[in-house]
Amino acid sequence: MSRNITLLLTPSETPFSDSRFFSFSPIPLSLGILQGYLRSMGHTVNSTDLNICMHSFANPPNALQWLPLFNKDLIIEHLNSGISTGMEEILDYFIQQTDVAQSDYIGISTGTNMSFFEIHLALLLGQRIKDQTGKSIIFGGANLDFLWQFRDVFQELWEAIFKNSQYIFIGPGERSFAKLIEGYPYRELPGAVYFDNGVIVRNFEDAPTLIGPDFQGLNLSPYNLCFRDGVENTEKNLVHYYKWNITKGPTVSEVNRRTLPPQERKETLILPYVFNYNCSYRCAFCVQSREDKPPVVAKDARSVVDDIEALISKHNTEYMRFYNNAFNLSTSFVREFCNLVLERGLKFYWSDCARFNNLTEEMVDLLYRSGCRKLVFGLDTASKKISKLIDKRLNLEQARQVLGWCHARGIWAELEIIVGLPYEQEEDFEDTYCFVQENMQKGYITGFHLNRYFVIPCSLLGSKPEQYGIRLHCSPDGYEKLLKRSAEILIALTAPQGDTISIPPRQYQILRYSELTGRTVEQIVEETEDKFKRMRSLMQR
Repeated sequence: MSRNITLLLTPSETPFSDSRFFSFSPIPLSLGILQGYLRSMGHTVNSTDLNICMHSFANPPNALQWLPLFNKDLIIEHLNSGISTGMEEILDYFIQQTDVAQSDYIGISTGTNMSFFEIHLALLLGQRIKDQTGKSIIFGGANLDFLWQFRDVFQELWEAIFKNSQYIFIGPGERSFAKLIEGYPYRELPGAVYFDNGVIVRNFEDAPTLIGPDFQGLNLSPYNLCFRDGVENTEKNLVHYYKWNITKGPTVSEVNRRTLPPQERKETLILPYVFNYNCSYRCAFCVQSREDKPPVVAKDARSVVDDIEALISKHNTEYMRFYNNAFNLSTSFVREFCNLVLERGLKFYWSDCARFNNLTEEMVDLLYRSGCRKLVFGLDTASKKISKLIDKRLNLEQARQVLGWCHARGIWAELEIIVGLPYEQEEDFEDTYCFVQENMQKGYITGFHLNRYFVIPCSLLGSKPEQYGIRLHCSPDGYEKLLKRSAEILIALTAPQGDTISIPPRQYQILRYSELTGRTVEQIVEETEDKFKRMRSLMQR
């Protein structure tokens, strides 16, 4: 039976603290995938990206009006008893931008940024919609996996959620969403989360459907970027929107809109797309190392190229960003994909994540000819000792060779870097620092993404700490401390220009570690921050 479904993406705090948000944030791919699947099952679907509504307030709320979202007791008491949060007017404004009144079911994405602005706002929206309409609310989003990972810390919140009989799915939720509204028992569905005799239970997550995204009906105009029109400007556009850091594109776009004559401007989208999930490697720090990790799931090359051809035609663009775990998980896929693109004469440009392991000079050339202009490689560390500890399986000489090939052929490369891994001594950090510095000086990399290590409970480092010589320390009041720090970050982000607050504080980490034969928690935090600052200084040279 066909149903009317409304899908909502809960807004993050970023749109009202940075006006360039839409220009450097991807179109919400999760909405496109879920919408595409449900429509393929015969349902009528309307989707709303509530981030867009953040800019439509007649009188935009200031930071203080959002602070109830960081009040743990208020949120939990509201979910338990309906006490007012003082945010009802804001919630009603969001609801008025949607089709929930005409819908049979409402799906709400809680977001992806480990943000309690998103999580608490999603829960308040769901509760408000349920109170007003009596409709069933189905929650999804990567933030729910964060709540699950630290379920002991967030036990009170989980209890409040289940008291309201909400539906929660973690992991790919397309099939489970469809089956739930078809009448299948909720507790039997993949990814469902529920209480069983006082214990939070999570069913094994579903495999992705690999369906192509359907963005029809979504307001995509805020995500437009202003490119220089004309074939002669293609290289400039690629430099601005692929070579440079993704956050610089919006500035270029604004300059283009302000300075270029109308006939020289082209408003266009950079479309997101994903066609493989999960990873065949088990780096010990990563969620992909977990004991029950799902297998690699990938779409065949012909179907991928079919999807791409349809997307670039429908949205009149030749620019895409892939969000795969690694484009080159399979060499046979790479060859078939590239050859199909060339055989069909498709002209589009793309970027993705990749691994060094199986790339050859000939394959790099093939990637370039199929439109690849940027690859992001997960180096993480250049220390052989740390690489062995985390089972990175990385050959540094091969990495240097691949970066050289990419540079020579015209594919820009970036690196993912982590500082603060267990037993990372000064010499280990220097190995990574020098590798990055060397390849930046050669022009082999255009930049890097810098991350502080944090413990993921389900990773091998988090689930078997003693095996890696570490001890975990979980703050008993971590929920409250995380919310307090999040509020401080929000205030810093929204401070007027010229205010004394310039750099927001770091996010609070609920779970920290010490080394059984080495450093304390405090030493690790202090040293990691020092390494972060020194590594970050390379970006400014």
